[in-house]
Amino acid sequence: MLSDKTKSLEERAVYHFTKLCGIPHGSFNEKGISDYLCEWARGLGLRAVQDEHLNVVVYKEASPGKERAGAVLLQAHIDMVCEKAPDYQHDFRKDPIPYQIEGDIISTGGKTTLGADDGIGVALIMAVLESESLEHPRLEAAFTTAEEEDLSGALSIDGALFTARRMINIDHVADNEVVLGSCGGMAAEIALPVEKVPLTGGHICRSVALSGLPGGHSGENIHCGNGNAIVLIGRILRRCEPLGALIADISGGSFRTAIPREASVTVAVPRENGAAFEQMLEEIGREFKEEYLAAAPELRLSAAEAVASQVLSASSTMRLIHALCLSPDGISAMNDRMEHIVESSDNLGELHLEENVCRIIYEIRSTYPSTASFIADKIALIGELLGGEFRTFGHYPGWSYDPDSKMKEISNRVYAGEFGEAQKNVVLHAGLECGCFYDAIPGLDAISVGPNMWNLHSPSEHMSISSVGKMAGFLAKLLEELALDN
Repeated sequence: MLSDKTKSLEERAVYHFTKLCGIPHGSFNEKGISDYLCEWARGLGLRAVQDEHLNVVVYKEASPGKERAGAVLLQAHIDMVCEKAPDYQHDFRKDPIPYQIEGDIISTGGKTTLGADDGIGVALIMAVLESESLEHPRLEAAFTTAEEEDLSGALSIDGALFTARRMINIDHVADNEVVLGSCGGMAAEIALPVEKVPLTGGHICRSVALSGLPGGHSGENIHCGNGNAIVLIGRILRRCEPLGALIADISGGSFRTAIPREASVTVAVPRENGAAFEQMLEEIGREFKEEYLAAAPELRLSAAEAVASQVLSASSTMRLIHALCLSPDGISAMNDRMEHIVESSDNLGELHLEENVCRIIYEIRSTYPSTASFIADKIALIGELLGGEFRTFGHYPGWSYDPDSKMKEISNRVYAGEFGEAQKNVVLHAGLECGCFYDAIPGLDAISVGPNMWNLHSPSEHMSISSVGKMAGFLAKLLEELALDN
């Protein structure tokens, strides 16, 4: 049974979350929600600071009698990943998120990403800041931008804005866990020059589309065997190479941190090889169905007649196929210090064919900078061998596990006291902003928590309301405990 205080925090958190769903807030489109948070906080009489990156910091003084306790930094990011179902019409720049509530679950019914990552973290902090009954130390709340893109909001944060040396990041997906470390990473890109030539007669054109894969978060789901639509399109093209297939158009994925759910390619095949091509597609479709029977029972490989006036030259087609087939994707190494944790990986996340270049974009994650560099070197070599240009961008730091963390000890103690079971201590193969704050604030001690959420970075993202209530209660007790820590 939830206490009145916890019930109030849960209801307010859900209320704030639904309000945030009405404000577009994809990465680099956060001004509306940033301004909203400033106005909301000032309406409560709280001091709010907005910086040039649209990060917002809100301050609330300690409860009476708790002024001697050290300040606590609460943190969440205000941007979200923008993914939608292929047949759903939605403009993330202006349309509200079409959330729906069924029983204990908030979702969009498979239409778009929900934005619970990390809208619910923002909403829980808002509920804490507006509470008049909660006992707490001085609170410094940081709402950051562009976490899902390049962490530039957190990377630009001014450490002088904070007196806190204790931090609670609310950006996790399991309410029985506390995160004590996360990986760093970077994005990588091969820009492969291509030559387009007129398509002569004697060819048939087909548009081949792959859909029905579950996708998911490129860090937290990279080990799940969900399949990568771009990789599978590469496999199809490699099988078609001996038939003289030429690429007219190709695309896949929409965001490098999301495992691609769909990809498509338009190919031209010599008419005399048309029957062999159709037969090959049928064989490949059956093979993919068998390979992903459990992960993607709705997997679909379709082919439709198409028209093309231009195709990539034979040499450009060959180089692009080879780039896709040689590109690393998935787990690179497992962590030797923590069982069942991925140490390094990359996600072949986006594929875009432009006028004279094809861009292949990856997200690299790792515990150690050296292993990230090794993966980047592999991709760079592919680009070099095939005549492409290579670059990295979007670098962000890791967050090293500290076995002596006092915040870990307090969190474990409070959780056990509240729920009668041990809290699981975990390190994630995903990037969190804690590493950025560690760089900005010397002596910081952080944890990350959050309610139960599933299928992040995909339209099937959903969240448990009762788990939001559990997290609200845990945060209330944790802040009360931290208010006693002098």
